[in-house]
Amino acid sequence: MSGLLVGGLLGVAVLVAPGRRVLRAPDVRSPRPRRANRPKAGDEALLGARQAERAAALLRAGIAPALVWEHAGGGVEGPAEASPVAVRAVWRLVTATGAPAADALEAAAEGLRADAAARAAVRTALAGARVSARTVSALPLLGLALGAALGAPPWEALGSGPGRLAGAVGGVLLVLGWSWSARLVASAERAAR
Repeated sequence: MSGLLVGGLLGVAVLVAPGRRVLRAPDVRSPRPRRANRPKAGDEALLGARQAERAAALLRAGIAPALVWEHAGGGVEGPAEASPVAVRAVWRLVTATGAPAADALEAAAEGLRADAAARAAVRTALAGARVSARTVSALPLLGLALGAALGAPPWEALGSGPGRLAGAVGGVLLVLGWSWSARLVASAERAAR
């Protein structure tokens, strides 16, 4: 008994040696993914896919359906509220019809992962449009600064009647262009949902 205690203390001393970080074994009891592997907070589809995959694996391993959701990160009666409607709907369908639960949950997870990948692709594609809109919006101000740097102060030209009119029209067009591109990006994001 004392040998086990001494061995345990030596192990702790080695792991907590000065200048070293404490090494911890992963918690194998927790079905939740580690923080570094968790999807972004807004990506509910990936969370639901992971939960459905865990539940399907537990069902295939022989865990009783009544206990599956407790171990898969849900509640006693079914998927957690955080999981998407698709997983809850599949579970309700499976329990009502007696369909093979593991197969249905794996198919739902596959669909949710495809949906999350499509949304990520849309976000990636729209990133260029956002940067382009910001760059084009900044060009008129850059032109004014460049003119001032080259010795042609723009405020002198904007001080006259036609200059004020051109500045006002340019400002209105700049705001309209920025608004239009923001609406296009928002429309594309809504269509991807």
